[in-house]
Amino acid sequence: MRIAKAVATLSALVVAAGLTVTGAPAQEASAAAKAPVDVRVGTYNVRSVSLDRTAGEERPWKERRPGIIANITGENLDVLGVQEVNPSKAFKSRLVTGKNQYQDLRAGLNAAGGSFALTNAYAFNCKKPSTQYRCKKRDRGASHAERILYNTRTLTLVSQGKLKYKGQSGSTSPNYLAWAVLRTNAGGQEFLFTTTHLAPKDEAARAAQWAEMISYINSIKGSRPVIVTGDFNTHKHKPLAKRFLPAMEAAGYGDALGQRAGEYTLSAPRAQSRVNTWMNTANHMDRNVKNWSFWFKPEKPGNNIDWIFASNSLPVVEYKVVANYDPSTMMVNGVIPSDHNMVRATITLP
Repeated sequence: MRIAKAVATLSALVVAAGLTVTGAPAQEASAAAKAPVDVRVGTYNVRSVSLDRTAGEERPWKERRPGIIANITGENLDVLGVQEVNPSKAFKSRLVTGKNQYQDLRAGLNAAGGSFALTNAYAFNCKKPSTQYRCKKRDRGASHAERILYNTRTLTLVSQGKLKYKGQSGSTSPNYLAWAVLRTNAGGQEFLFTTTHLAPKDEAARAAQWAEMISYINSIKGSRPVIVTGDFNTHKHKPLAKRFLPAMEAAGYGDALGQRAGEYTLSAPRAQSRVNTWMNTANHMDRNVKNWSFWFKPEKPGNNIDWIFASNSLPVVEYKVVANYDPSTMMVNGVIPSDHNMVRATITLP
């Protein structure tokens, strides 16, 4: 009763003061929260700073960095999975700013007008997380060279984590899956976003990692929509594609472009709009676009090793292979940013 009287008194004072209190009815607010939202997602293997050299068309990170930043900021991304962003501070002299490559990339994006944050900024899973030297193991959620950057203007981080694959190939650069649950600021939709880099030279390890990844994602996704990105080191004509592309779709998340194992064309395109999809995602630092594309038959999708998968129920508005090239000469403009092209998709969350 006292609460009711207090509310009535406060309402009377508000009216007397000539103020107006507005608010959407509960039904309208609920409907607004459920309005579909488009998210722009990407995956980009930026090539490790540890591989720096100057040979042919290849340039070191400091020279490649502006092109990488331009590609990312030019696509107005909400979230991006990056691979080969070296976490070691041993290469600090080769960077522009920041202690390691992923910090340098984030700093460059934000200096260019972005508002990006890392879902996890720890370098290593050690008591002293900035270095592996005399590492005393502590789980920091660090995912080595696989990282997720998200736009804080459009998304909020809910939770994050990592999976270090049981099957590894070599010990210098272990393969991880990085994951994050993100919430859209516009509509409140939550979704699971992941990125990975599967073993490049060991097919058995790659197969084991892919199978473990599917099982792990299934165990953490709950009822949320899923977007899976990364460098899988497998194109659709490889034997592993015949096994794992159907396995991904059966698990609930198919290719965002609509590619099928062994098919040369898109028998059932998923993306409503397609840009540069006749290009391969690996360019081998070759300036001539004709050498890594189906430029002569653009209805054919490129032989991609970088993939974006999304829950089968999600509409894909657009799919794009990002490359800065001159269509009149079919040559890449300026410094080639990486030996991979970034892939971007616009996906609708209900």
